[in-house]
Amino acid sequence: MNTRIAALVLMTNLTIAGIAQTQIVDPFEVIAAFDRAAGMDLWPGFEATAYPIAVYDGDRTLLLRHPSPPEEFVPLEGHEGVRVSQGRHPAMRWNSNAEIGGVRTATLLLTIEPGRAVEYEAHILFHEVFHLFSKPLHPTWRPNELFRYSYPMADLENYRLQLLEEEALARAVESETAEATASWAATALAIRSQRMARLSDEHQVFETALELQEGTAVYMGRSTIGTAADTERLREERGPEGIRWRCYETGAAMAVVLDRLLPSWKEVLDAEPETTFADLLSASLAAREGPPAALTAEEQAAVAHRAEVAVARLAAERASLYEDFAARSKRVVLRLADANESLEVVGFDPMAVEVLDRGETLQAHALSASHSRGELDLDNPDFVRGSLGGVIALTVPAGDHPFLDGLREVSVAGFSGDPTVAVDGDTITVTTEGLSAVFTGALVESTDEELVITIPPAELDEKSSVVASQE
Repeated sequence: MNTRIAALVLMTNLTIAGIAQTQIVDPFEVIAAFDRAAGMDLWPGFEATAYPIAVYDGDRTLLLRHPSPPEEFVPLEGHEGVRVSQGRHPAMRWNSNAEIGGVRTATLLLTIEPGRAVEYEAHILFHEVFHLFSKPLHPTWRPNELFRYSYPMADLENYRLQLLEEEALARAVESETAEATASWAATALAIRSQRMARLSDEHQVFETALELQEGTAVYMGRSTIGTAADTERLREERGPEGIRWRCYETGAAMAVVLDRLLPSWKEVLDAEPETTFADLLSASLAAREGPPAALTAEEQAAVAHRAEVAVARLAAERASLYEDFAARSKRVVLRLADANESLEVVGFDPMAVEVLDRGETLQAHALSASHSRGELDLDNPDFVRGSLGGVIALTVPAGDHPFLDGLREVSVAGFSGDPTVAVDGDTITVTTEGLSAVFTGALVESTDEELVITIPPAELDEKSSVVASQE
């Protein structure tokens, strides 16, 4: 066992032991803390107690303020207005919001990290409830999550500018006077403008929408516990691949800055839905005088070095993932011979994807892809969140985007045993651990390393069916 794996095993064992000894907080204390926070005047027209919430405490799921509770939720004796369902309700997948009884409901799992303070858990619930308020009010805040996978993570200059922008925003938040806050905000805005000029329209919209959707919710939740102006998470080393989580922090930081420079910013956002945080910052600085602040040459050099190290690490990690996949035992490869055709991505687990070079990806959990002549389904039976163990797939895109233009090729590896090939007329079925592929008119070839399913061009259907049957 190598040192890194041994360390992970030790950390996992310690974590499990710690959870076993840690008491999950009382859900009713969390709800009481949430209700106290709801009394704060944080956003015009937002009444946090007007929305349904569900809390899982390790034994049961509590449902409150729901207009039409499903039948599996029954009244809880001694707690007026509270309903309960034993165990973890299927909708309770994460701290998020989900449909329960056909109604969007904020969900909180107290089991994710037992032992956290009551107020901390309540602030997470407040964050999720704010989404219930903001999403119907601001549909333009919804980012197209697919563009996260085509985001130019390996662009060194973009990442260098991201780090500079984050540092300028952090200093704007930390400044003790409005003048200093404005000075650093102007610097952040100038860097941002330079950086945005490098991005496609899709990636610009992805960032700005995500900052509004998640940044406002982070800001609202943290405001209830007095940590909205903390900058530790903004400066956190998350690497260029952490673009989604970065937007949570930059959005929250801009909200804090706007509290100081443009107190009416929330009313403006609600009245003008197309407005972005950058627009608001620009408006807040329009009547202010004074030059932007500047990082020293030494500070800029340090940021450039951090960017170089992070992008080099990303490249090394991607190369290692390619090597790991190539070293796995026999693979099943599905390939389209016609460059004008593609496999449509029907479904995948967005939290189990590693983006590689040239738009290729590793799918560590689930993947469904279809074609006019068949479909492929991957379901990793040994999937563990954050792991690339078990049966995984390497996808090759048909266009520039990893998924939007479909796939040209899918390779699956990590299964035990040999694939099974069944022929029924011109239909080929390939199955193995975690994988099912059913196609008509396909050619199947096998070597010691690969079983290759090739879908030939349409004009070769008759010939390829015969060859497949002979195999």
